[in-house]
Amino acid sequence: MMDLKVTNKNHEPLLSRTMVTASLEFDNSTPPYADIIKALASHLKSDEKLVAIRTVNNHFGSKTADVVAYVYADEAKRQLIEPKIKVKKVAAEAK
Repeated sequence: MMDLKVTNKNHEPLLSRTMVTASLEFDNSTPPYADIIKALASHLKSDEKLVAIRTVNNHFGSKTADVVAYVYADEAKRQLIEPKIKVKKVAAEAK
């Protein structure tokens, strides 16, 4: 169970995105990025493909974290701006 509260929204029209700062409260360990993306997308009424998390900063000793994420206007802008995810070369080295 996690509780998400959006604390700040900053629209960046040149990059076609909105920077969202949120406060996250959780019960056990820090939730995975996929769960945080789902919670942000449902809270902002946006598609999950358009949300990119920049940082999740935990507060030591408490079950809270600060989240900085970007919500893009379309998938093409997200692909252009966000860094590419590197694929591991484990399969190629095993041959």
